[in-house]
Amino acid sequence: MYSYSVTQWIYGNEDLETSLVRLKKYGYDGVELAGEPDKMDLGVVQSLLSKYGLACTSICGIYTLDRDLSSPNVEIRSHAVQYVKACVDMAVQLGASVVIVVPSPVGKSGPDSTYKEEWKLAVSSLQEAGAYAESKNIVLAIEALNRFETYLVNTLSAAKQLAQEVDQSSVRIMADLFHMNIEERSHRSALQNIAPYLAHIHIADNTREAAGLGQTNFEDVFRTLQELGYQGCITMEFMPPVSNPYMTAQQSESSALHDRYTQQSIYHIKGIVRALMK
Repeated sequence: MYSYSVTQWIYGNEDLETSLVRLKKYGYDGVELAGEPDKMDLGVVQSLLSKYGLACTSICGIYTLDRDLSSPNVEIRSHAVQYVKACVDMAVQLGASVVIVVPSPVGKSGPDSTYKEEWKLAVSSLQEAGAYAESKNIVLAIEALNRFETYLVNTLSAAKQLAQEVDQSSVRIMADLFHMNIEERSHRSALQNIAPYLAHIHIADNTREAAGLGQTNFEDVFRTLQELGYQGCITMEFMPPVSNPYMTAQQSESSALHDRYTQQSIYHIKGIVRALMK
């Protein structure tokens, strides 16, 4: 019913082949790669994916302060739009269908100008990037991050409003369970509200650990997804406790922990999905 992947950047500075061996071992269908096209030899990446029979399901854009789609600084904003386009090209080359976009970067707690202006600038940036993505048959999935990581789009309803104003068929929404645990009153109603736009999902428990280790009611989440007819990818994005998630990419967690979380996530979610399908 679903395909399963892991966003690879959460494994820190581990080499890609080691990560792919782990995903193959635990029954994943693919990998979500970090949106760093200038730091990867995509030919080598393609060879490794083929070697292990895994797909590149999606590209996870990395939105640092110099990749701010809402910035009033025209040079920063233009650079951010070009970055999204480069991620789209990366997705095309690797056969992925989705590129994740975050309208204001991680670490930006308030506007450089005004909220209203930066919202309009984000709309404009996503219209340009979305037109390019549509020409390449790629979906841009807006991710709502919690209020402690960024400020512009924190809820799925805000992501929906942004997507509606962008008004491009290629611009849709990603639901991230960790951020939803902070910002949404109800997983079910939040997902129902964005159903026509839902293109991608990230899975972590409320602690941001592997699914099943915290308090999230994943049975309710997947019953809702089943009712909505969601057919996209289920991508695991667990990580250790850090204040800035991008710090994870600089860490070297133990391989045993990566193995445990990777196995725990897919076994827990697949068990729930199987039970719901009976």
